[in-house]
Amino acid sequence: MRLRVLGIVGTLLLVIVGIVSGVLLQSVSRDATADLQLNRLSSLNRFVHLASQADRRSDLSMLQLEMDTYSHLYGEGLLVTIGQQQLVSGPIDPANPEVAGTVRNAELNLGLNQIPAIDPFSNSSALLSQPFGNSAQVLGSVTMQVNLETARAKVLEKSSLLWLVVVAIGAGLLLLTNRVTSWVLRPVHRLNNAVNDIARHQAPVRLEEQGPPELRELARSLSEMARTLANSLKQQQELIAETSHQLRNPVAALRLRVDLLKIRLGESVDLDGVQAVENELDRVETLLDGVMRLASAEHRLTEQSAGESMLPSVEHGRCIDVVQMLAEEVERQTEAARRFGNLLVLDLDEAPTAPVVAWCNGFDLQQMLAELLENAFKYAPASKIVLSVASTPKAIEIQIQDHGAGMSEAELARAGERFWRAEHVRQSPGTGLGLAIVDRLARANNGELILASVAGAGLKASIILPRAVQHEAVSHDS
Repeated sequence: MRLRVLGIVGTLLLVIVGIVSGVLLQSVSRDATADLQLNRLSSLNRFVHLASQADRRSDLSMLQLEMDTYSHLYGEGLLVTIGQQQLVSGPIDPANPEVAGTVRNAELNLGLNQIPAIDPFSNSSALLSQPFGNSAQVLGSVTMQVNLETARAKVLEKSSLLWLVVVAIGAGLLLLTNRVTSWVLRPVHRLNNAVNDIARHQAPVRLEEQGPPELRELARSLSEMARTLANSLKQQQELIAETSHQLRNPVAALRLRVDLLKIRLGESVDLDGVQAVENELDRVETLLDGVMRLASAEHRLTEQSAGESMLPSVEHGRCIDVVQMLAEEVERQTEAARRFGNLLVLDLDEAPTAPVVAWCNGFDLQQMLAELLENAFKYAPASKIVLSVASTPKAIEIQIQDHGAGMSEAELARAGERFWRAEHVRQSPGTGLGLAIVDRLARANNGELILASVAGAGLKASIILPRAVQHEAVSHDS
């Protein structure tokens, strides 16, 4: 923006400087021309007077002496025509077509008493002529070849000085414009960066109040808005956590009352009704657990984005041996897979021979794997589920491939949304929070979740995490 403003203002300054300098240069040229013309016309009239007097006395020697003295002093030529006689002094050539034409015009009583405007590129000389005679006829004329070199040198000197002054003033104005533009736009850039930081980090940003009064007021308003936004986000997180925590007490009390009711009623209890109540309680507890995990994952993501995590870096991120983590998770989930009829396979045929070490939080990784496996058990029962690892110089990719129905392109686009569930699975138990939790946790660990579905091959979920550069202290804790 600053360059665009400077470009526009600089162009306007160049136009203004050009106009002003043009006017001043014309003034210098006009003054120099007028001074020289006034001086030379005075000399020309003097020689006209001398020539008219010499014509009556028929004594031309004194006139020639005056002409020679003038030409020697000023370096200018004179041509006096009296009848058929011509007197010449200085560097004027009567045979020159321009001089001859001027003399002929003078014989027709057409004098030439204007010197062209003098500028640094003018000719070196100019002609002036003045006829003389009586009221009846022209008796002769005086033609002067004016030397413009001295006047042109003075014009060039003044013009150069004027150009230097104008350029210096223009450079000063441009520098002043640059400073003023920076003073005005610096707060604008800071406001823009602050807005981007608020959008990216969701954290308050303290802005320095600089620039014009309007921008200072805008900075104060933006700082207040950022604080309000941060407080609102914090209140929302606290509300979710406190609500989930407070709801557990009534749910536990209801479950206890249902158990007491079953004991009191004995065999007369409506088992189907009690089972329905217990199922709903299980659903509420599952939903509360999912909401709490999602709130925790989103809070972690916000902390990671804002760079304000309260956990020490050694706790937040560790070097995790991914292969061993997968082996432990397969062992942990084997019984659950058996209940759903799934075959859980850890495929390490394409795994690198060197340790596959990712930089992430071990508990987060274990939770992501558990969520994805739970989804695979639930939506691809009685199928083979393959866990594998791929590695690049900068990233580790953990793949979980089931062989269920998979998802369509439209379903894949919405799979990470909170509480969203596909149409064909809405009757089965679930909260629609599992993939959202995995997505937030992956991003909180500088990674990402990628879902892909191949016809007839089910859903493939890939967790991509940054590869650890140093892994001297590899951790297997979860």
